[in-house]
Amino acid sequence: MNSGQELYKKARKLIPGGTQLFSKRPERLLPDHWPVYFKKAKGALVWDMDGKEYLDMTTSGIGSCILGYADPDVENEVLKVIKDGSMSTLNPYEEVELAELLCDLHPWAEMARFSRSGGEALSIAIRIARACTGKDIVAFCGYHGWQDWYLAANLNDNSNLDNHLLPGLSAKGVPRGLTGTIFPFNYNNLEELNEIVSKHGKNLAAIIMEPSRSKGPDPGFLEGVKEIANKTNSVLIFDEVTSGWRAITGGIHLTYGVNPDMAVFAKAMGNGYPMSAVIGTKAVMEAA
Repeated sequence: MNSGQELYKKARKLIPGGTQLFSKRPERLLPDHWPVYFKKAKGALVWDMDGKEYLDMTTSGIGSCILGYADPDVENEVLKVIKDGSMSTLNPYEEVELAELLCDLHPWAEMARFSRSGGEALSIAIRIARACTGKDIVAFCGYHGWQDWYLAANLNDNSNLDNHLLPGLSAKGVPRGLTGTIFPFNYNNLEELNEIVSKHGKNLAAIIMEPSRSKGPDPGFLEGVKEIANKTNSVLIFDEVTSGWRAITGGIHLTYGVNPDMAVFAKAMGNGYPMSAVIGTKAVMEAA
């Protein structure tokens, strides 16, 4: 048994579930042999507690380290900022520059807000959409994290999230009052989205979806979703947490020619550092 496995025994007594992320639990990979912990990470390599070197072909920091671990250009710039102080009563001037850059890369967007994680940014986007429309219902397609607004889908039916990356997610601890506020539709299935609209269209605040994950859209699918959002006066949100910055510089939706009302990006922007962004049209974002 390696040192990581030994430490994991201790961790399970101190940390619920043993790790901070469900996706990093060794039970999901190679339960009795997974190294679990790292001492060093560089490029595509990681070193475990015993100094053994591995080529990381799993998720590269949950898919966020798109330039490789500890990219020297990124690390050097981060260290410069840390040395000058990374916290103050005043605002960092870089947020204005980054907002401008994101809007330049996505010409449909006019404003941006920043946060620390994809899940937090998605919650912000949903709240903005509800504030903008004055409505409550959300239609979703894809995986969008572990926040109450999303897991509430399994309050209606405990299988509602099964076709959206991680089946069997528990809604324990999610307020029962959120029952009936969010409904799923499958990727490339406009009929399912139209069914949600037929029942809840008058109170539909947002349609949130991943524009692409393991496959691309059928011809007319994203265009159809956009048309439905327009007809119902709901906010179309593209979750680009796992798709943004990988295929192109910015959101993958740019390759499909369909513009949302808001888009969400996360740690891939900073090669794994905790940061996220919500960009959108002025009409929607000013509700924030």
